[in-house]
Amino acid sequence: MKNECIREAAKTNGGTKHYNYPAVVDRGVGNPDLLADEVVSEHLTRNIQFFGLESQEKVTQSYVVVIGLGGVGSHAASMLLRSGVGRLLLVDFDQVSVSSLNRHAVATREDVGTPKALCLKKHFQSIFPECHVNAKVLLYDSSSEEEILSGNPDFVLDCIDNIDAKVALLAACVRRGLKVLSATGAGARADPTRIRVADLRESTNDPLSRSVRHRLRKDYGIDGGIPVVFSLEKPKAKLLPFKGPSGEEENPSDYQVVPGFRVRIIPVLGTIPAIFGQIMASYVVTQLAGLQVQMEPVVNLDTDHYCILHQRLIEHEELLYGTAMQVQETMVYLGIKTLKPLSSYPSRYEKMIFFIEML
Repeated sequence: MKNECIREAAKTNGGTKHYNYPAVVDRGVGNPDLLADEVVSEHLTRNIQFFGLESQEKVTQSYVVVIGLGGVGSHAASMLLRSGVGRLLLVDFDQVSVSSLNRHAVATREDVGTPKALCLKKHFQSIFPECHVNAKVLLYDSSSEEEILSGNPDFVLDCIDNIDAKVALLAACVRRGLKVLSATGAGARADPTRIRVADLRESTNDPLSRSVRHRLRKDYGIDGGIPVVFSLEKPKAKLLPFKGPSGEEENPSDYQVVPGFRVRIIPVLGTIPAIFGQIMASYVVTQLAGLQVQMEPVVNLDTDHYCILHQRLIEHEELLYGTAMQVQETMVYLGIKTLKPLSSYPSRYEKMIFFIEML
């Protein structure tokens, strides 16, 4: 029902173009002989030199689903395409807006009002036409799960920023045994050096991650095992009040195509979601090619640094509360006294990380 509403809203929204959504034919898996084509081989020559021909063939024969095609998803999908992924399914219910042009990978002003999925497919045809691109103007939910996740994709990229849809998608991927990489909040950040890839249990300073972790654990009994791209940086701004055409504050829900989805009210520096998307594409392509890449640890401190931080925390607690007894007990429990790294206890050290960030 929601997806029918999306189609109708897209057709009747004042000031935008009207679209009839044709059925997209499933053209099957990537062509295993694609690299025999001279132009394709030249297009991917640097990848072949990097991975080797056999590994690049694995990429070319792969099928990847990208759900959510905004600042993060559009860049991820674009680089997957340019890297030679043979088959892509692009899914988003939303349209290109003028305000999304600061972060979208390929959209132009002429694309405003166009469904994001169709926008990407159009541009992709001129970049790597040999890729089988399937575009669906759909909202991910339980009613569209089978349509989106069937076909045994080699990887699913979760670039959704709505918690209900994100949690449902991640749970479905776990249930189906599908490899999935999830993006957390890229808005209101500015430091690209703080972006990491780690298990969901290790993501910190991100309200979306915390909510997703809680919901997955509470509703589905999932306590980790899902890789995510996230930033260690604290958000530099909060959601802004929504102002309508008159300039006065209005209720964002009055402008939403689908209830529960935000309407352009989070500050976003366009470079950060782009980097999130590039990281996701790099992670997936190397995984598909079979190249093992050691990701930067979330916390990478030696024993001396832990001892210094421990001492500062004791002093901080004594100054505020007159005692550091609980700090001593907590440190022993976490394993600091036995010189084990904090990353050995990913679900229990967030308070310590918070303190590190405050220093």
